[in-house]
Amino acid sequence: MKKVIITILKVVVLLLILLWIIMVFVDYFRVKNGDKPLYCLSEQVKDYADGSNTICNGFGYKTITYNRECLKATEFGPFFIQERQCD
Repeated sequence: MKKVIITILKVVVLLLILLWIIMVFVDYFRVKNGDKPLYCLSEQVKDYADGSNTICNGFGYKTITYNRECLKATEFGPFFIQERQCD
């Protein structure tokens, strides 16, 4: 009985990891193609004098879209990436 429970737990954990990997790849390819991320937990817009930055926090990753005069780009990376600043 104990082996069955451990096996079920292993399968559930592996399925959750697989689901997370699929979610990361889906958002990565959406951002790469110029679309908004599908799995955005929170979205924050920072306004500047020359435009704005849109920050989307996902499940362990972050997407930053720069829409400023000095910088027009989109970054996809781990949750700890920092915003780029214009010089």
